[in-house]
Amino acid sequence: MELALKVDHQTEHSRSSKKTEVDKLRSPLFSRWGLLVALAILYAIVAVPSSYNIVTHTQASTKAIEQILITYSMKNEGSLAIDRYAEEHPFMGMLFASPIKHELEMPSHDESAAALSSGITQDLKTVRHESSIAAWWSCFFINLSLLYVVVVIAVEGVFASRGALFALATISWALFAIGVIAPAMVIWTAPSIPMESGNLNFVLQHQVRGIAAIIWDLLTNGHWVIGGFLLLFSIITPMTKVSLTYFATASNSKELNFKIGQLLHTIGKWSMADVFVAAILLALYALKYQEATKSIPCLGLYYFIGYCMLSMTTTELLVQSGLVAGNDPKKLERKIGPRMVGLMFAGVIGFSVISSAYTYQQYTVNTMQKVTPSSSPQKLNNADLVLPAHK
Repeated sequence: MELALKVDHQTEHSRSSKKTEVDKLRSPLFSRWGLLVALAILYAIVAVPSSYNIVTHTQASTKAIEQILITYSMKNEGSLAIDRYAEEHPFMGMLFASPIKHELEMPSHDESAAALSSGITQDLKTVRHESSIAAWWSCFFINLSLLYVVVVIAVEGVFASRGALFALATISWALFAIGVIAPAMVIWTAPSIPMESGNLNFVLQHQVRGIAAIIWDLLTNGHWVIGGFLLLFSIITPMTKVSLTYFATASNSKELNFKIGQLLHTIGKWSMADVFVAAILLALYALKYQEATKSIPCLGLYYFIGYCMLSMTTTELLVQSGLVAGNDPKKLERKIGPRMVGLMFAGVIGFSVISSAYTYQQYTVNTMQKVTPSSSPQKLNNADLVLPAHK
């Protein structure tokens, strides 16, 4: 009898344990975190190809810009300048024009004229087409990232929750990767040499540079100190900040999270990412005042700026959140109401409509317009390459 009661008691205990486990699996906490994990995986699956397309199409656009700058070379422009001089001075042109062209291996007049007209026209179409595709992928990626954060906040019901901080850190990582790999700016020097037959305009040199490419050039050319510091403070430090943010969102130890918060606050002072961006922006604006040197910013620079701003915001939210010891969780983790959730989703929809309309107006309409090459490389600028529809 006692044995039977004991068996019944064990069976009841086993059923109770199983019921507890089932209830745990069905608990709101498990469902919430399961949904957050699914959202993170879904975002990664969609964000990775989006980032890849942004980088590749931006690179294709800048390669076409490079081809345009190569076409505006000394050989093509010089060949036409020599032909103009020969027409105005037949005797001197007969003596010197052909030998000079042969010695400098310059193309013929027809070849130069074709390259400077139809060749540049085709390259301009390529630039605008690739820029349009990159812009649409950027529009999709930004709206996707914004929707991801809003959905996570709505699920968590808190602005500075673990899930929201994890989402912000993930987006920061994507912005950082695009900003480092994609081309950041194009710079070229196009002097104008006065001649009797007219000014000789040509591209003397040009460069397409991304942040990773700049650091790599410094390291490979022997500038170890400068390249090393930029590598440490502009790439390694941001990667460390994102990794520590991930770790803090997964840790339940407030003491450890407090130390991570202090470390993030400390290394943030030594991060040169924002300083690096400021230096590039100052260089771009300074070059605009140089008559012979021109520059245009590319998507890589904008994404790196976006990373700097979002990284600082994420770090500040983490330091001030309830994950770090010493804060008041009741004050910092107040639940948001349905009205706020509705406003956030309305904001996402509004931003999506406005950004899509802007992208269509500035880029897609641009590909439908007639392309006319500039008369000289000095008139070539950002508006000529990616012409706004309202110009």
